[in-house]
Amino acid sequence: MPQYHFLQLSPWRWPLAILLSVCLFACSDGGPPVDETSGRQPVVAVGSQWYGHIPVWVGIERGIFERHGFKVNWRFIGKSMDRLNAISSGEAQFASLGEIAMLSAMAQGNTRFYWVGNQDIAPGFEGLVARPGIDGFEALRGRRIGFPFGSSVELTARMLLRQQGLDPDQDVRLVNLEVGDVPAVFRAGNVDAALIWEPGFSQLKAVEGASVLGMDTDTEVYRRFGTMTGPDVLVLGRAWADADTERARRFMAAYFEALDWVKAHPQETVALVAGNYIQQEPAVIQANLDKFQWQDAATHRRVMSDSGIFAQADYILEILVAQMGALPRKPAFRDWVRLDLLPDGTP
Repeated sequence: MPQYHFLQLSPWRWPLAILLSVCLFACSDGGPPVDETSGRQPVVAVGSQWYGHIPVWVGIERGIFERHGFKVNWRFIGKSMDRLNAISSGEAQFASLGEIAMLSAMAQGNTRFYWVGNQDIAPGFEGLVARPGIDGFEALRGRRIGFPFGSSVELTARMLLRQQGLDPDQDVRLVNLEVGDVPAVFRAGNVDAALIWEPGFSQLKAVEGASVLGMDTDTEVYRRFGTMTGPDVLVLGRAWADADTERARRFMAAYFEALDWVKAHPQETVALVAGNYIQQEPAVIQANLDKFQWQDAATHRRVMSDSGIFAQADYILEILVAQMGALPRKPAFRDWVRLDLLPDGTP
């Protein structure tokens, strides 16, 4: 049985320390050189098997990026914080990642990226699943709960536990896991409960006798804003975008063209990603995508505003800074926003 050791450093602070060290290195000044054979600009996009990356996959498979002059290379990086490290170091130019990792990086003074969007609203895709015999939150006292530290599911876990009268730092044992390892560790019985987003969430629920104790839709964040605790965000490498703003706009135009195709062709989208980018049955993917709300470029006038996700981000930061002491300060996240890089005249 694998042995898991618990860091003395706050689980929120150790990935931030890693991020800060990465940010000490110089970023690429303009990204990879143009491919001399095709004449297209290489772009590295990073992400996981989460559904929020589907527009990138569609853009690649449908040749949308190529038509806009880009050769997009997809690289799997499971954790949002690690994706942001890749953006910060210049190894990647585009990523979708969790809002919490982005806000954490901002709080640490990382200015090596721009926040350019929030492509979907998809609550109800992550939750706390317990092994057989654990029928409520009180039964979690002294038990091991596994998930990737510094991710949206950590905030979900902490909020759910506190809502049920449990102190996440005193009453349970939190175990840091790699994203792809969560289902297997849970099945093996090495943790008593676990949290992860889809497609891993379905794998947790499929364990015989397992039960869902709570989901992101049970948190105060969902009740206030109708979002998951850590919504998806879109980021571009600052150096890459600054080196050629028209190129950055052209890339984002291609991305949102791919997103529009996803919205218009749901069944074809499932056929494209099933067994290729997402290892789930097509029927499961289709059922999950039916609950997705994709937000196109024009929608971002409302989404990326004080009446949209900015209000939600302010609320999350208040929790992270004032209530949990997880971040050293509340960053002025609007300073990272570059909506002028979006297509179709989005301000």
